[in-house]
This record gives sequence, C-alpha cells and structure tokens, in this order.
Amino acid sequence: MMVHLTTGPTQPGDIDPALRIATYEALQRERPNERITWGYLPYSMRMAGPREALQHLLIRKNFGATHFVVGRDMAGTKSTVTGDDFHGPYDAQVMAEQFADELGMTVETFENVVYTEEKGFVPESEAKEQGFKVQKLSGTEFRRRMRAGESIPEWFAFPSVVGVLR
Repeated sequence: MMVHLTTGPTQPGDIDPALRIATYEALQRERPNERITWGYLPYSMRMAGPREALQHLLIRKNFGATHFVVGRDMAGTKSTVTGDDFHGPYDAQVMAEQFADELGMTVETFENVVYTEEKGFVPESEAKEQGFKVQKLSGTEFRRRMRAGESIPEWFAFPSVVGVLR
C-alpha cells in the first residue's frame, strides 16, 4: 500500500512541511514490518473543498493510485467574515464519488470518527446514537498543551509524533 502525503506549504501557523515529513518518518520507524510505502507530494493546499478533492484524486491517479481516501471536510475552508464553513462537511466526498467511475478510481469515504471512553474510536453517529461520552481535544488546546509541555492523550496523537513535534 502506498500512502501519498501532501507535504507542501499550507496555511500560516500550520506545521511546516519538513516537520510534517519527520512525523511521518517517525510513524514509519514505529511500524517497520507494515507493508506501507510512503510517498510525498510537495503540493500546496488550496483549501478549495470539493474541487480540490477532485484535483487530488486526479493527481493520485497519475501517480498510479487505484484508491483514494476522502475524509470529512477535505480541504475545507471557513468564511473570513462569518467563520462559517464554506462547504458542507461531506461535499468533497460526494464530488469524489460522482467522478470515481469515470476516472477509474475507488473512493473510500469515512464519517467523522470520535474517541469514546466506552468503545474507543467509533463513527460520530454511533457515539451519538449510543450516548457514549466523547473525548475531545481541539487543535487550539493541543497546541497549548504542547507549548506548556503538558501530556497529550495517546488517543489523540501517537507518542512518537508528539515527540517529534516537541
């Protein structure tokens, strides 16, 4: 399996590409027996939502991929005026699935996954239906904890990745 990661510049304040690559390499060292090939795409995110998801699908096809994972709110962006999401959380998935057959790609989509005390990682809808207690850690809180040297839950980030980021 090839994991083809976008490693170009993103938005101001995001983790720089070289550091992101170092976190991927830490994961690779942690799992030496897994049959994963890591590929890096030095591409700048455009935060164009569904259209960008389609562009990524085409790029990956040109690199020889047969499958493409589209997560929740891929390449999403917020209004600079209201702070509201510009696209719906699953719009990128819908667009990718719309063109998958034409492009000869298999699109894998996933609902938002959350961590629960009761069952670990589950789809968000299942957690809601079952009344599970969802554990959350925002990006802002994560960065605060990192700066303060506080612990980061293992359900949120791999310890090897936290070590590289620190």
